[in-house]
Amino acid sequence: MINNLGHHTDRDLTTELATLNREIAALTGRITIGLFHSPEAAWNTSGQLANAQTRAALIADELDAENAELNRLTAAIRTVGDPTLGFIAYVVFGPAALPVKPLYEVRVIERGNGYTVPNLVRRRVAAEDVLEVQRELLTAAVKRGGHADVWGYTIREYRTLVTAY
Repeated sequence: MINNLGHHTDRDLTTELATLNREIAALTGRITIGLFHSPEAAWNTSGQLANAQTRAALIADELDAENAELNRLTAAIRTVGDPTLGFIAYVVFGPAALPVKPLYEVRVIERGNGYTVPNLVRRRVAAEDVLEVQRELLTAAVKRGGHADVWGYTIREYRTLVTAY
């Protein structure tokens, strides 16, 4: 996603995964050598390895989903004919210029300052599910212990922003 200032806001999942794989290799090497000063150090290193492996699996799944999305858009751009002109058409006219059904990103925004509420963004939403996802995200914002409860807001201080891509 590119924000209104033109900055790329998505994480670099490939780099994160490469860093985690290096960390996993280092921790595996430490465990294989086994020169720990105490049993607790060995247990902590094993725990760090398990956490790194879990995070790597989650990021790999996320990266696969992002790559599938890029492949979907790339295939749609190529069906236009010229990839350069297809990309320009996509940038200028949005997903309506491509022969593919658009997906949507739904996010909850604070009305006063326009900030995105953390953890209340949903991507890859089909057109028929947008209203349901909007209601679900607004409900999550105002539930007990949610963002509104923490900041003392009401539901009137939130809005949803729906972006097609």
